[in-house]
Amino acid sequence: MTSEEMTQLLQAHIPLCQFMQLSCTKLDGFNIETQAPLTPNINMHGTGFAGSLYALAVATGWALVHNRITLAGIVGQLVVKEATIHYKRPVTEHISLQSSLDANLKDEEIELQLANEKRATFPIIVSIFSNGKKRGYLEADYVIVRR
Repeated sequence: MTSEEMTQLLQAHIPLCQFMQLSCTKLDGFNIETQAPLTPNINMHGTGFAGSLYALAVATGWALVHNRITLAGIVGQLVVKEATIHYKRPVTEHISLQSSLDANLKDEEIELQLANEKRATFPIIVSIFSNGKKRGYLEADYVIVRR
């Protein structure tokens, strides 16, 4: 899937992503970068709204894992199981997010976990940047469930 296709997927199937103007700028089987302007994600203090930052980070992580399992030909329902966000500094300008999956994770290992447990877990960290500096991060577990 290309960055443009992922942007279209997110904005078409998660309406909040369209409102927040989340777009994917880089995507491969193990890495993602997304961005969003501050304006639709602002709070009354003129900084990034915490709820928007959380939603942007969760959507970015979901997109990364969705792309990974799609490339692997794995079918199932992908959900975020648990997520914790850490706000370190205010977001004062354009928002960018980055995340990576373990490049050593093999398709066979995912399939084996799905066969044995009917689910596979993907723990990831999504970093939040503004003005070129890290402002926070999300720790999340995404789960694909095969029925």
